[in-house]
Amino acid sequence: MSSKTVRPGLKSDQQPEKSLDLRALRRTPGFMLRLAQLKFFEGFYEEFAALGLTPATYAIFAVIRDNPGVPPSSLASLLRLRLPNLIKILNELESSGFIKRNRSKADRRAVELMLTPKGAKLIAEGARLTEPYNEKMLALLSAAEQRTLLELLNRLLPL
Repeated sequence: MSSKTVRPGLKSDQQPEKSLDLRALRRTPGFMLRLAQLKFFEGFYEEFAALGLTPATYAIFAVIRDNPGVPPSSLASLLRLRLPNLIKILNELESSGFIKRNRSKADRRAVELMLTPKGAKLIAEGARLTEPYNEKMLALLSAAEQRTLLELLNRLLPL
Protein backbone atom coordinates (compact mmCIF):
# COMPACT_ATOMS: atom_id res chain seq x y z
CA MET A 1 0.00 0.00 0.00
CA SER A 2 1.29 3.47 -0.90
CA SER A 3 2.18 5.97 1.81
CA LYS A 4 0.89 8.88 -0.31
CA THR A 5 -1.63 11.11 1.41
CA VAL A 6 -4.72 11.70 -0.68
CA ARG A 7 -6.99 14.68 -0.08
CA PRO A 8 -10.65 13.78 0.49
CA GLY A 9 -12.57 13.90 -2.76
CA LEU A 10 -9.57 13.00 -4.87
CA LYS A 11 -9.09 9.59 -6.41
CA SER A 12 -5.73 8.04 -5.61
CA ASP A 13 -4.52 8.51 -9.19
CA GLN A 14 -5.39 12.25 -9.27
CA GLN A 15 -2.81 14.86 -8.43
CA PRO A 16 -3.86 17.58 -5.97
CA GLU A 17 -4.58 20.84 -7.75
CA LYS A 18 -2.15 23.67 -7.38
CA SER A 19 -3.41 26.76 -5.64
CA LEU A 20 -6.14 28.32 -7.76
CA ASP A 21 -6.37 32.00 -8.64
CA LEU A 22 -9.71 33.14 -7.23
CA ARG A 23 -9.18 36.91 -7.35
CA ALA A 24 -11.90 37.44 -9.96
CA LEU A 25 -14.45 35.42 -7.98
CA ARG A 26 -13.56 37.21 -4.73
CA ARG A 27 -14.50 40.48 -6.47
CA THR A 28 -17.87 39.06 -7.58
CA PRO A 29 -20.57 39.98 -5.04
CA GLY A 30 -23.05 37.37 -6.27
CA PHE A 31 -20.52 34.57 -5.95
CA MET A 32 -19.40 35.67 -2.48
CA LEU A 33 -23.02 36.08 -1.31
CA ARG A 34 -23.78 32.58 -2.56
CA LEU A 35 -20.83 31.14 -0.63
CA ALA A 36 -21.95 33.05 2.47
CA GLN A 37 -25.47 31.63 2.04
CA LEU A 38 -24.08 28.10 1.80
CA LYS A 39 -21.94 28.63 4.91
CA PHE A 40 -24.90 30.00 6.87
CA PHE A 41 -27.22 27.22 5.72
CA GLU A 42 -24.69 24.53 6.69
CA GLY A 43 -24.36 26.13 10.12
CA PHE A 44 -28.13 26.48 10.42
CA TYR A 45 -28.72 22.80 9.72
CA GLU A 46 -26.18 21.89 12.41
CA GLU A 47 -27.54 24.26 15.07
CA PHE A 48 -31.27 23.83 14.43
CA ALA A 49 -31.35 20.13 13.46
CA ALA A 50 -32.63 19.01 16.86
CA LEU A 51 -35.70 21.23 16.40
CA GLY A 52 -36.34 19.96 12.87
CA LEU A 53 -36.25 23.50 11.48
CA THR A 54 -34.85 24.36 8.07
CA PRO A 55 -34.00 27.88 6.95
CA ALA A 56 -37.29 27.95 5.00
CA THR A 57 -39.49 26.67 7.83
CA TYR A 58 -37.79 28.99 10.32
CA ALA A 59 -38.57 31.96 8.05
CA ILE A 60 -42.16 30.79 7.57
CA PHE A 61 -42.69 30.44 11.33
CA ALA A 62 -41.08 33.83 12.03
CA VAL A 63 -43.21 35.66 9.46
CA ILE A 64 -46.44 34.03 10.66
CA ARG A 65 -45.50 34.73 14.32
CA ASP A 66 -44.82 38.40 13.58
CA ASN A 67 -47.75 38.79 11.14
CA PRO A 68 -50.65 36.62 12.33
CA GLY A 69 -53.16 36.16 9.54
CA VAL A 70 -50.65 36.65 6.72
CA PRO A 71 -52.01 35.20 3.47
CA PRO A 72 -49.99 32.43 1.78
CA SER A 73 -49.52 34.54 -1.36
CA SER A 74 -47.87 37.35 0.64
CA LEU A 75 -45.67 34.85 2.44
CA ALA A 76 -44.58 33.24 -0.84
CA SER A 77 -43.77 36.62 -2.37
CA LEU A 78 -41.77 37.77 0.65
CA LEU A 79 -39.75 34.55 0.90
CA ARG A 80 -39.27 34.30 -2.89
CA LEU A 81 -40.96 30.88 -2.97
CA ARG A 82 -43.23 29.62 -5.70
CA LEU A 83 -46.74 29.41 -4.25
CA PRO A 84 -47.18 25.67 -5.05
CA ASN A 85 -43.91 24.92 -3.23
CA LEU A 86 -45.00 26.98 -0.23
CA ILE A 87 -48.41 25.28 -0.17
CA LYS A 88 -46.67 21.90 0.03
CA ILE A 89 -44.65 23.08 3.05
CA LEU A 90 -47.74 24.63 4.65
CA ASN A 91 -49.64 21.34 4.20
CA GLU A 92 -46.87 19.52 6.10
CA LEU A 93 -46.79 22.14 8.85
CA GLU A 94 -50.56 22.05 9.20
CA SER A 95 -50.75 18.25 9.30
CA SER A 96 -48.01 18.29 11.98
CA GLY A 97 -50.08 20.71 14.05
CA PHE A 98 -47.74 23.74 13.81
CA ILE A 99 -49.98 26.10 11.83
CA LYS A 100 -53.64 26.48 11.01
CA ARG A 101 -55.39 28.09 8.09
CA ASN A 102 -58.42 30.24 8.73
CA ARG A 103 -60.84 31.82 6.31
CA SER A 104 -60.62 35.58 6.40
CA LYS A 105 -63.61 37.26 8.01
CA ALA A 106 -63.21 40.20 5.62
CA ASP A 107 -62.98 38.05 2.47
CA ARG A 108 -64.23 34.48 2.80
CA ARG A 109 -62.20 33.50 -0.28
CA ALA A 110 -58.93 34.46 1.39
CA VAL A 111 -56.89 32.23 3.72
CA GLU A 112 -54.99 33.52 6.74
CA LEU A 113 -52.13 31.67 8.41
CA MET A 114 -51.80 31.38 12.18
CA LEU A 115 -49.42 29.52 14.46
CA THR A 116 -50.87 26.93 16.79
CA PRO A 117 -49.53 26.80 20.37
CA LYS A 118 -47.26 23.96 19.20
CA GLY A 119 -45.93 26.15 16.35
CA ALA A 120 -45.48 29.14 18.67
CA LYS A 121 -43.47 26.96 21.06
CA LEU A 122 -41.24 25.69 18.25
CA ILE A 123 -40.42 29.14 16.88
CA ALA A 124 -39.75 30.39 20.43
CA GLU A 125 -37.23 27.56 20.87
CA GLY A 126 -35.70 28.41 17.49
CA ALA A 127 -35.55 32.11 18.35
CA ARG A 128 -33.56 31.30 21.49
CA LEU A 129 -30.91 29.64 19.30
CA THR A 130 -30.78 32.50 16.79
CA GLU A 131 -28.60 35.00 18.64
CA PRO A 132 -25.90 32.50 19.67
CA TYR A 133 -25.97 31.05 16.13
CA ASN A 134 -25.53 34.49 14.55
CA GLU A 135 -22.74 35.34 17.00
CA LYS A 136 -20.94 32.13 16.09
CA MET A 137 -21.35 32.65 12.35
CA LEU A 138 -20.23 36.29 12.48
CA ALA A 139 -17.47 35.86 15.07
CA LEU A 140 -14.78 37.04 12.65
CA LEU A 141 -16.46 40.47 12.46
CA SER A 142 -16.54 43.14 15.15
CA ALA A 143 -19.91 44.26 16.48
CA ALA A 144 -19.68 47.40 14.33
CA GLU A 145 -18.84 45.33 11.24
CA GLN A 146 -21.79 43.03 11.96
CA ARG A 147 -24.14 46.04 12.14
CA THR A 148 -22.66 47.42 8.91
CA LEU A 149 -23.07 44.07 7.17
CA LEU A 150 -26.75 43.93 8.11
CA GLU A 151 -27.29 47.57 7.11
CA LEU A 152 -25.72 46.93 3.70
CA LEU A 153 -27.68 43.71 3.14
CA ASN A 154 -30.92 45.45 4.10
CA ARG A 155 -30.11 48.26 1.67
CA LEU A 156 -29.41 45.77 -1.13
CA LEU A 157 -32.40 43.59 -0.29
CA PRO A 158 -35.23 45.80 0.96
CA LEU A 159 -38.08 43.69 2.31
